[in-house]
Amino acid sequence: MHSFKTIALAAAAAALTSTAAQAGVVVAWDFQNATAGQVNGIAASTLGAGVSNATFSTGNNGVEDWGGNKLSLTRFFSTTTTPSLSFTLANTVDHLTLSFAQVHNHNPGYPTYRQYKYAVQLYSGNNWVNLVSDLIASNATSGTTLALDLGNTQLGAGTYSMRWIGYGYSRGTDSNTEFFALDNVTLTSHVPEPASLALVGGALLGLAAASRKRRT
Repeated sequence: MHSFKTIALAAAAAALTSTAAQAGVVVAWDFQNATAGQVNGIAASTLGAGVSNATFSTGNNGVEDWGGNKLSLTRFFSTTTTPSLSFTLANTVDHLTLSFAQVHNHNPGYPTYRQYKYAVQLYSGNNWVNLVSDLIASNATSGTTLALDLGNTQLGAGTYSMRWIGYGYSRGTDSNTEFFALDNVTLTSHVPEPASLALVGGALLGLAAASRKRRT
C-alpha cells in the first residue's frame, strides 16, 4: 500500500509534469528549410508534442534570401493577399504568445504610403477573429520582433489557421511596392508560474501535514 508521503510526492511530481507538458514552443518557422521562391507548403522548423500538419504560405512572392537569412516575403499585401499558417493540435494549449519579426521596405519614387496597418487573425473553423490589430508596418518598425500575448486564448484539439492582413493604405487596396516580410514566426505556450507553485506547494503542504500527524 502506498503511504501518504508517497502519494504526496507523486502529486507534486504530477503537478510539475503537467505544467512542463504545456510549456514551450507549439510550432515555429524560421524559413531556413524552405527553397528560394517557395510560396506554399513551407514546413515548420520546430514542432511541439502533439502538433502535426504545420505549413506556412507567404501569400505570394515566396521565400527570399536576405544577407544569408531566409524570410517569408509577401508583395502586394492586402486583406485578400495574406501570409498564413496552419497546424493541427492533438492536445489543448493555452497561455499563448505569438512572436515574429516583421520587415518592411519602401521604394522611393513609387506612389505608395510609407506605412500601413496590419492585423493577425485566427480561424478555428467558424470565422476569422482578430488576435491583435492596428499594428504598424513601416521603415521605422522594420526588423522589430513582436511578442504578442494572446491572453486567455485557448486552443483545443483540432486544426487552426492564422493569417496577417494589411489595411489602411493611403492609395489603392494593397501595399503595392511596400513588401511585407516575416521571419522567426513562433507560437509558444506558457504556464503561469504562480499556478505551478500553487499546485506543487499544495502537494508539499499535504506531505508536511502527514509527517506531523505521524509524530503525534
